Amino acid sequence: MALYSNRQLRIVATICVASVFLIGSSLPAGADKGDEASKEKQALAESGPKVGATIHPFFVRAVTGPHRNRSVCYVCRYGSRPVVMVVMQKVDPKIGSLLTELDTVIDKNRVSGLRGFGVLVTDESSRAVPILQTMAFDEKIHMPLTAATTAIAGSGSHNLHPEAATTIILYRGQKAVESIPLKAGRINEKEVSRIRDRVTRFVRK
Repeated sequence: MALYSNRQLRIVATICVASVFLIGSSLPAGADKGDEASKEKQALAESGPKVGATIHPFFVRAVTGPHRNRSVCYVCRYGSRPVVMVVMQKVDPKIGSLLTELDTVIDKNRVSGLRGFGVLVTDESSRAVPILQTMAFDEKIHMPLTAATTAIAGSGSHNLHPEAATTIILYRGQKAVESIPLKAGRINEKEVSRIRDRVTRFVRK
């Protein structure tokens, strides 16, 4: 004997179809994976200090450069100069190639006062030292690479998005001009070229 009559089956089918229609109509127009990706991209675009925000002095542990093994405030040392500050919350596999390209831009514009430094945000500074030393040696990076704790250089200090592995902060006169956030794994030849052009435009303004 059938468990349900034909009439009961028709009623169940009607309810299912209506439920699917109601669920679909409750979503905002265009709410799909594309919108989620757009929201994520927009959130990342907000990583870093807002334009015009003050870049407050903070001390880092210099791992490479002329002040290595010392506590240094590069924001203080560079003063009103245009600066490229690369804040790394995670070490991207391709970050070395980006730093090398930024080195080249800085060297070409040193007469204009352009300076730069990298900061690895970590609460385990002992692990940061060999990572940064190896990176500087392998990629022949000249800009100072440093380490700082989350409390000093992390999201609370520079408004970093948690998904931004790297945030490049361009500032002049200790005022933020532009921030360029990058998710982990997003650094490639095309992206490096795009960032190089943006830094070049920044220093020529």
